[in-house]
Amino acid sequence: MTDASYNNDNDDNETLDEGTGRDATDLLAGAALSAALTRKLRAQLKRHPSVIILSVPNAEWVPVLCQAIRRMEDAPVVRGVSEGGKSGASKQRIGKDELRWLQSGKSVLFVSQDPGALLHDAVLAGCDVTVTVPALTPALLRQVIRQLTGGIARGVTKEMAELDLVLLVSLLRPGSTAKQCVANLRRAVGRGGAANVSKAPPGPLLEALPLTENVREWADQSAADLRAAIAGQLPSEQMVYAVLEGPAGTGKTLIGESLARSTGSAFVYSSVGEWFTTGDGALGGVARNLRLFIETLLNQAPSVGLLDEIESVPNRATMDNRGRDWWNPVVTLFLTEIDRLRKSGRPILLLGATNYYSRLDAALIRPGRLHQRVSVLPPSTDAELRALLRYYLRTDMDEADIARLLPLVQGATPAEIEGAVKQARRAARAKKRPLQPADLVEQIVPLDERSAEDVRSVAIHELGHAVVAYGLGLDVTSVSIIPQGLSSGHMLVRRPSLLPTWDHVTKLVTVALGGRAADIVVGTGAHAGAEADLAEATRLLLAAHEIQGLRDDLVSRHVLGSPIMRDELHRRISVELDQCLDQAIGIVEGNRNTIIMLAERLMEEKVLSGAQLAAAITVGNAAAQRSAAGKDQRGLQKHRQAESLPVDGSTEQEVNNDVLA
Repeated sequence: MTDASYNNDNDDNETLDEGTGRDATDLLAGAALSAALTRKLRAQLKRHPSVIILSVPNAEWVPVLCQAIRRMEDAPVVRGVSEGGKSGASKQRIGKDELRWLQSGKSVLFVSQDPGALLHDAVLAGCDVTVTVPALTPALLRQVIRQLTGGIARGVTKEMAELDLVLLVSLLRPGSTAKQCVANLRRAVGRGGAANVSKAPPGPLLEALPLTENVREWADQSAADLRAAIAGQLPSEQMVYAVLEGPAGTGKTLIGESLARSTGSAFVYSSVGEWFTTGDGALGGVARNLRLFIETLLNQAPSVGLLDEIESVPNRATMDNRGRDWWNPVVTLFLTEIDRLRKSGRPILLLGATNYYSRLDAALIRPGRLHQRVSVLPPSTDAELRALLRYYLRTDMDEADIARLLPLVQGATPAEIEGAVKQARRAARAKKRPLQPADLVEQIVPLDERSAEDVRSVAIHELGHAVVAYGLGLDVTSVSIIPQGLSSGHMLVRRPSLLPTWDHVTKLVTVALGGRAADIVVGTGAHAGAEADLAEATRLLLAAHEIQGLRDDLVSRHVLGSPIMRDELHRRISVELDQCLDQAIGIVEGNRNTIIMLAERLMEEKVLSGAQLAAAITVGNAAAQRSAAGKDQRGLQKHRQAESLPVDGSTEQEVNNDVLA
């Protein structure tokens, strides 16, 4: 058996018969085979009988090259193998049956992107020659464009040659000029294609990233496992694939890049959205892009793959029959490809990324697939925020300046902080001086054009939420009057549980109505600023009744479809809202003076941390207790003095003075 890898042989001027058409598929196949087949190998293809294996760059090339070889004169029997055969629930290697053609004097040629894993042992053992078709190069792509258009293609890059084969064919169109073809390729590269590969991904090493505690623990362990798999010390099937879930801007992609860089692995990025935009958008195009992503991971191993927007592969349990019929083949193929990746024996870490973990298909996140859930959330402690600011500020600003900035960035995502620092540096450069804290404050706290009266109303409203949350035993993170989008301010509180009970729901509803309670008790009265709060409170109660089964009715809206707001249910929710508002008003009334004091402070400082809020409430409660105790003491003194008053009332003025003191 001869095992050879051949590139373009300069002494071979023979070209493959490409037929009479000028189709880009035929031209690409011809260019690839011309680069791989020397004159000697072409002669062997015509010498029968023999067994030949053609190893191609990825699965997309298998049918294309099979078709091209079948058109050759005196062609061998051709079998394309891009995946294993099925026998029951197991996968079987392919090719044993085709060997019978040898007894008829025919040669057999197998085309596969992974011959060692997919072809039968008998084929591998009996192979006379293995030919490796090289990946498409810029030179070959220029050659194809020249043959297609008759013009010279300038500006063809390595990234263009690495585009998906199906995408390439769609971009090299008959009747186009060479310049138009290159422009199409450049546009596709700019949009990212179906899988972006970086052998040396940019960005910091893992140890330099300011990660939250849970993400740090997961990332360090995953990096250690991948290094062990690369070194052959850990079977690759024991790698734990994961889903990075959390709001936008928390650094999920950066974490994937850093994992790859820290382990010396390639970073392969794709998104489900790109599977639609870089193909024809139909089922076949999506499937091809999916396979390309997996093939790229396999070919680039060791590698870290990040598939973004995985919630776009929908949960089949929540789809109607029509949607399920369209998506089921895609979801099934995705699950099968993940299983193939795990069984490949190659050191690969697959990660998904989503902002909506609850929308994922249950089969996608079961053990063995994207099993581990890693919550990538904004920093929640002062230590995490301090580390994030220091990371982006580098050596600018001392610790005292950073400490003063901490309240202003409560609840901010890493992307928001990074953006603010970049804009602050730009402002400092424009003024031709070093970065100062005021530059960053100006970016974090936008110019406030609201009136002082409106700002005070917002402060009272947000403090109402916070004081009620604190009174109900919930963990308040921060209170802010910094406008964000359509919001004039916000209060951040940790949810009491991922599995809420009715008690948890009513607490959250009461907190949502805390702003309205403060408007009534402390402010100028109820106003339209509570619109979003009322919507959230109603949504929470409606979900408890119609979806979560936390009240009397166990019928699920997920089955029946959109809920019908029945008159009876409307009345019940209205009563429950009133009850929660009454509770919120009671808590606010008990903290009225504290809210008034904190409102002035919040107007000045813009943001208060949960710790600052708790300290102020504690002081306020202590003052209220002292005041109550003083009133009790004065009442007792009045009572005792009254018992000793003379009948003529000569000490009446003394008593009154004592009471008023």
